[in-house]
Amino acid sequence: CVYRKRPAVDPGHPADRSGPEHRVPLPERLQESGEEQRGSRLISQIGASLNRIGKMPLTEEKPSAAFFYITNQGSVNVRRSSDYIPKMIELAGGRYIFGHLGDDGKRSSTVNMQMEEFYAAAKESDYLIYNSTIDGEIHSISELLAKAPVLKDFKAVQAGNVWCTTKNLYQESMSVGAMLEDIHAIFSGSQEDGTYLYKLQS
Repeated sequence: CVYRKRPAVDPGHPADRSGPEHRVPLPERLQESGEEQRGSRLISQIGASLNRIGKMPLTEEKPSAAFFYITNQGSVNVRRSSDYIPKMIELAGGRYIFGHLGDDGKRSSTVNMQMEEFYAAAKESDYLIYNSTIDGEIHSISELLAKAPVLKDFKAVQAGNVWCTTKNLYQESMSVGAMLEDIHAIFSGSQEDGTYLYKLQS
């Protein structure tokens, strides 16, 4: 049996796998590239949405809005003021009703509060946006009142300015731009359902 010495591989040859460019597995490199592409598309989408929003009419006084859902225990789950949902409300031309909520350095994006506290802070909110991604979609104000009858006293409920998110809002990574436009549309007086927001029936 004759043993042949394996020839040395030129470092510049494609067969050489020792260089730094070969130290990351190919699927991971493709994944990183895909994430960068999605990030670029997201930035572009938000920029386009802000450009369209800038051309839409809006009242001089910023409308207020609360973004929430009712938990199984009867408490109210709302977003911290530093979360991206309140930031979108502001970018859309509105004002998040909880101006300085939960700014205590904790990493959680939400806060649970008792209904009494929510009532005191959000009763005069111009708009209510119900987050359906946790316990499912609702389609009427009566369904909302079944969860919390005290909401009947709210300004937004009495005016019919209650909206709900679609359940797939957080499942689509490119939803931010469309959601931003949906929020701006309702602040502008639109009664039409958007991509991720629809109005609860009275």
